[in-house]
Order: sequence, then C-alpha cells, then structure tokens
Amino acid sequence: MRNNRFQNHISESSFTLPLCMVMGTLVWFWNSVSLSFDYENSALWALLFAITITYIVFETANTYALLRIRSRMITSVWVVLISMMAFVHSYHSGWMAALALAGSYHLMFSTYQEHEPVLGVFHTFFLLAVAILAVPQLCILVPLYYWYLLVFLRCLSWRCFWAGLVGLSLPLCFAIGWCVVTDDYSFVSGRIDTLLHMVLFPVDRYRGLFSFTSVEALDFLLVSLLSLIGIIHYLRNYYNDKIRTRMYLYIYVMQTIASWLIVICVPDKWHLMAPVLLLNASTMIAHFFALTGSIISNLFFCLTLIILFLMYIINLGLWIL
Repeated sequence: MRNNRFQNHISESSFTLPLCMVMGTLVWFWNSVSLSFDYENSALWALLFAITITYIVFETANTYALLRIRSRMITSVWVVLISMMAFVHSYHSGWMAALALAGSYHLMFSTYQEHEPVLGVFHTFFLLAVAILAVPQLCILVPLYYWYLLVFLRCLSWRCFWAGLVGLSLPLCFAIGWCVVTDDYSFVSGRIDTLLHMVLFPVDRYRGLFSFTSVEALDFLLVSLLSLIGIIHYLRNYYNDKIRTRMYLYIYVMQTIASWLIVICVPDKWHLMAPVLLLNASTMIAHFFALTGSIISNLFFCLTLIILFLMYIINLGLWIL
C-alpha cells in the first residue's frame, strides 16, 4: 500500500506536468526578455528544441513504462531542471545532440529482444551520429550502444552490427558532401581536431575546471547529487521492476555516468553537455521520487523543492552569489 505523503501526491498528480510546463515557459521568457531571432543564438530556437525533447521524453516514458506507477514525473523533472539552468536558454549544438539522443533512446528501446531489429538499429545509430557531429565528445557512446544491444537489449547480430556502422557513417558522409559543395571544410576538420584532442588528453584542458561560474558549478553539483541518489536507490531496488524495464533503466544509468565523465574530462563544454546530462539524469531522479514514500524521502523531496526554488532565483540573477 502506497503512502499518501506530499511527495506521492505530487509525483502521481495529473496536474504536475502541465504546471511544470507553464512555469518553465514563463521562466524561459523571463530569462529572455529580448528574444533574438538570430539562428546562431536564439532563446526561441532553444525553447522549441526543449519542447520537442519534452514530447519525446513523455512518449518514451509512457511507451516503455519506465515507472511502474501512473506518473509523469520523468517529464516533469526534465522540464523543471532544464528551465532552471538559465545559461542553456539560448541555442547551441548541445540542443541538437540532446534531441538526437532522445530520439535514439526511443528507437533503441523498441529493439528489445527483436529477431530482426536491423532498421531500428540503423536509425538509432544514425541519430547517435547526428549527436556526435553536434558534440564530438559523445563519440565515447558508440561502444556503449553496441554493449546495450548485446547485453541489455539482447538483439545484436552481425546484420545489426553493420547496420549500426552504416547508420554512423551516413551523417558524416552528408557533412563531408556539404563541405565539398560549399568548399568549406572547417566543420569536419573542427570535429576531427576535437576527437584528436580527446585521444591525446592535453593538460591544458583541465584549466577549464576554473571556467565554471559559481552558478554553473552549483547546477552541475545539484543535478549530479540528485542523479547519484537516484542511481543508488535504483541499484538497491532494481528487483521491483520488470526485467524489460530494468534493461532500459540500466541504459539510463550508464548514459548518466558517461555524461558525468565527459563533463569532468572536458569541463569547458558543460554548457553543451547540460541538456544531455539532464536528459539522462531526469529518469533516475524521477524514479527515486516517484517510487519512494518514506518519511525521510518525503522530507528530502520537500528540501529539494526548496533548493530548486533558490536555484531558480540564483540562475535568473535575482540573487547574486
């Protein structure tokens, strides 16, 4: 029997998501009073990406029953956290990466124990390649995706392996073709230089640790702490979920850890990785809040709401640290 605490009322209410979306949209426009319609730096473009990702997250959570209760907590957590981080409320390549990854998750989950999931695997890796072109550091996800297909989704075959490679190569071929047509190779060469620097691990990279503003550092620490608590809770109680759901949640756990590693290794790219990390961490955070109901978890939930309210004020510049 579930407890009827404040935490449970919020996580199971049908009004939580609409309220979060209204609040998030208002905060977004509050932070971007003078919207720029320049494609390269527009809060409106970022908002459209955020809305699209929100829809995909909602569909993925419902289609694959990531929570074993009727709850929209995953989507609500995503909306609340992405609205809080005011420094990502303008368009950058991280939004494209987050959108592509959200789509790849939805397609990848559909391949679970399928006999011939070649088409799904192809589209999954195609979207992964788009995410890598947007944020090259995400290339470390390629072997992880194959691991997911082999161990968690149990559908990897030689045909799927080659379908994945073809899916990965197509966006790069399109990018190279565009560079040939425009006679401008800076896009591809910039991505290659980034990958080479990832392999070489230059010491200068860690100077980026000091590029964090206090607000951005607090945002990262808050999201990391909440997601870490969610991951620990899941690993201690994974047996309560169905086997299929466990496999999906294991993928989110590994994706969250991979996002942490990228941010730690390339801290100056935190603004690009923020939507990606939130996309992965929201599921684990929501899993914890939606499926607990003790006095301690309820108090922690209330404390989290207070901290989030303070972080909203700090991110919007209403309280200067």
